[in-house]
Amino acid sequence: VINAVFHNRALIALILMTLFSISAYNIKTQIVVYYCKYNLKNANLVSYVNFFTIGCSVIGVSFLPKLVKTFGKKKTAVMVFLISAVSDAANFLIPGTHFVAFIILATISFMSLSIANGVTWAFVSDTIDYGEWKNGERREGITYSAFNLSRKIAQAIAGSTAGFGLTLVGYVANANQSSSTLLGIK
Repeated sequence: VINAVFHNRALIALILMTLFSISAYNIKTQIVVYYCKYNLKNANLVSYVNFFTIGCSVIGVSFLPKLVKTFGKKKTAVMVFLISAVSDAANFLIPGTHFVAFIILATISFMSLSIANGVTWAFVSDTIDYGEWKNGERREGITYSAFNLSRKIAQAIAGSTAGFGLTLVGYVANANQSSSTLLGIK
């Protein structure tokens, strides 16, 4: 078991990719509630944000086969991670609280992360093949189990990181937030 998981560099890379992409997606989903309530001063906007970000994520994933066919799995993954990071950076750097700009950039970021999460499944069979080539044994069950465990760990990380991050930036429930807290939420 140890050999099948810890000596499979492709699987380790896939696990790290999964930890980052799922954690990022889930943290952002959780924090958007606070962003709408405190930064945009309208908690009712959460439903609109979720409609566009999650709805467009589903649409984005439908482009996954075409993207992989055109660019390959690895380039697609790198490309969508970069698009997500650039969208989030732009969203952070835009001064003030512009809802339209926020929703457009957040949607691009969420859609990109959804594509990254989708492409991870295409890498699983590659990690199985790599493990067989590297170690001489085909271990589908162990590989899928390690991959699925990383998905569960990412969800746990996201839940605790969002709460920890809010505490770190000085969030106080149901109170007016300081400008540094609002910046931290953003």
